[in-house]
Amino acid sequence: MKRIIATMICWAVCLATAFAQSKSEQLTYMGIEVHFRLDKHKLDLSYMGNQASFQHFAAIIDSIGIERIDSVVIVSQSSPEGPYEHNLWLSEKRAQSMQRYLLQEHPYLEEKLSVHPDGESWAQLRNYVLADTKLKDSTKEKVLKVIDADVNIGTKKWRMKQLPVYRYLLATYYPRIRNSVFCIVYYEDLAMPQLLPVEPLEAPQFREPERWQDTIITRKKTTIAAIKSNLFYDAIAAFNVEVEIPIGKRFSLMVEDVFPWYHIGNKYAYQMWEIGAEARYWFFRDSKRDKLSGCFVGPYLMSSKYDFQWDRAFNYQGEYWSGGLSLGAAAPIGKYFNLEFSIAFGYLSTAYRHYDPAPDYSELVRDPSIEGRLGYIGPTKLKASIVMPLQVPTKKRKEIRYGYR
Repeated sequence: MKRIIATMICWAVCLATAFAQSKSEQLTYMGIEVHFRLDKHKLDLSYMGNQASFQHFAAIIDSIGIERIDSVVIVSQSSPEGPYEHNLWLSEKRAQSMQRYLLQEHPYLEEKLSVHPDGESWAQLRNYVLADTKLKDSTKEKVLKVIDADVNIGTKKWRMKQLPVYRYLLATYYPRIRNSVFCIVYYEDLAMPQLLPVEPLEAPQFREPERWQDTIITRKKTTIAAIKSNLFYDAIAAFNVEVEIPIGKRFSLMVEDVFPWYHIGNKYAYQMWEIGAEARYWFFRDSKRDKLSGCFVGPYLMSSKYDFQWDRAFNYQGEYWSGGLSLGAAAPIGKYFNLEFSIAFGYLSTAYRHYDPAPDYSELVRDPSIEGRLGYIGPTKLKASIVMPLQVPTKKRKEIRYGYR
């Protein structure tokens, strides 16, 4: 089955070359596969019989003879997973790795060698699925429907992942289609039957062990904290900062401080110092995204003291505290920032005191006749915050074991 697919790839690339010749000889071709590890473009001769594949290639070249070789075409592909642009780059790098290795081992092939990066190997995957005798016809139909769908590549990959058979395909066929195929095009002299090309042996490069193991290092960033600023407070020149720390996968703890502290003599004052804390539970969150994105709900507490004065029209000092429930949502708005909206409902209590400035504003005089305490139930906070997650790079090593049936 693998020889058939390799031959089909060679045929697609080399057919035009074969028909373009006007010589009396007949062109013949054969294909040999070399495989690559997941997300790698460097050759690993110990992987999936690659060493035997190169030895087989050298034996075929020696058997045919350099004078009868028309061309050697390298077709490189990647498995259809991950970003398309990265896979296209990967197929190009794999083709270049193959070219360098062949020129190092067989420098006389330089003028006959060409490379064709072929991007993602959807066609190979389709052929493997069609030939799989273990899959039900209904399952094959679902897979082929996704592969043949006229949609963008990202949508097609997402649909593949939703199929129950995806893990089987990922383990069974995806390692086989991360490959480069040698297409050897040579002349078969019809007048000299004794020079018929050597029939390829049972391709040793396909005699991989029943099971093998890929070890992959996956690099990612982890959010350890986030710094925030409430845009509503910023709009009224109230300096504020929030720090939120994720705890596990679903919880976080946020503390905030609001501290506008302006005054002009004893005539104007805009002073407040507010401190609060909030515990959050996150839900509707994609585990692959930043930990502090999605939707959240949680209790809060805050306390403050204040002094607001506008000449003689409004002059109050006091303290307040509040407690209740906060809910909101956050989402990325770029590579480095998130945007968060939240609203809180609860109880707020304040003790207030009125004062008046002296006629010459030399001092402030408390008015004991106007003081008291107010309580309120309803919305207590409204936020639209710009968030900067603080992330550190981490390394996660995992092992993936694939097996052929």
